Amino acid sequence: MRRWWKRAGLSTADVVMPAVLAAAGIVEVLLTDVPRVLAGMTTLLACALLVGRRRLPATLATAACLVIVLRGWLGIDEEDLVVPLGIIFAGCYALGRHAATVPGVVGLVLVDAAVHVESEWTRPDAQDLLWVGVLTVGPWLFGRIVRSHAMANDELAAQGRRLVEEQRQVAERAVADERRRIARELHDIIAHSLSVMVVQAGASATALRTDPDTAERGLQEIQRAGRSALAETGRLLNLLRDAEEPDLAPQPSAAQLPELVDVFRAAGLDVDLVLNGSTEGLPAGVDLSVYRIVQEGLTNVLKHAPGTAVQVGYHRRPDGVDVDLRSGRGRSQADLASNGRGLVGMRERVAVFGGDLDATTTDDGGYVVRARLPVVAPA
Repeated sequence: MRRWWKRAGLSTADVVMPAVLAAAGIVEVLLTDVPRVLAGMTTLLACALLVGRRRLPATLATAACLVIVLRGWLGIDEEDLVVPLGIIFAGCYALGRHAATVPGVVGLVLVDAAVHVESEWTRPDAQDLLWVGVLTVGPWLFGRIVRSHAMANDELAAQGRRLVEEQRQVAERAVADERRRIARELHDIIAHSLSVMVVQAGASATALRTDPDTAERGLQEIQRAGRSALAETGRLLNLLRDAEEPDLAPQPSAAQLPELVDVFRAAGLDVDLVLNGSTEGLPAGVDLSVYRIVQEGLTNVLKHAPGTAVQVGYHRRPDGVDVDLRSGRGRSQADLASNGRGLVGMRERVAVFGGDLDATTTDDGGYVVRARLPVVAPA
């Protein structure tokens, strides 16, 4: 049976209510003194028409109401029956809920006219008009109210979906932009390493016969630079980038964090820097990323909460580097979490090296960003 409903384009909700009314109507007919065959058949017909009230409300809901209203001509006394009122109520509600305005009003007028014709009224009094209004216009108005709320909810849901899609596109663009930026920076690092290798190779070739110790040190430097370049190239292959001319300017490093903090202090930001461990000997990509993560976090605070105190922590571990940024209460934490660009950029930088990043709020309303970047010695 359910398979037949689905083939006909009906749902369980379309069938349940008419089925309940049909069952109640048959029981009521059997318990009252009315022409049972005619009353039962018309009740079943009206309920069957109500099954399609969502698909063709102006036609089927109106027809269901007219079957009940006009069956008085068949000698069926409606005064002792209650279920027919429920059928009319359901039909008029469907005209308001599922039909367009004009077809719904036309169907409602036909039902009201049928009530007057069936009752053979010549001049209905106020009580009769009130009764007809409660029976037909009331459910119709209720259906219109539900329809308007449903349409408003659908519009809000559509707007929500559009916002989610826009945010997804913004996040994807931010990821792509940040990956291109990282790719350019890694390209610069590799280009620098190759330049060092070329220079050292030339110097080693010159000093090979006259100064073997200098030549050996040059070869060791070439080996170190080559291994570093190979490690960075492996990460570079995992990035997407546009073909652009590289800028071979020297890149900043973790050793320049004090100078970076001084720049933000001069701009009016209250920054406290704590360095725990050496900033020397880091892989070039990790070295640059530490600097950029701190720069991104301080820029966000300066932009959105210039009066907020910030604590920057650098901790060197045997197998990696930890970078912590803790800001006080302000707008920066809300903006960083909402617009996503600063946080997305930090996550991408950390993910490139197999690290992790956590961004959480503190009990006092502040915001903490913790980045963990592993450091693996070149093979």
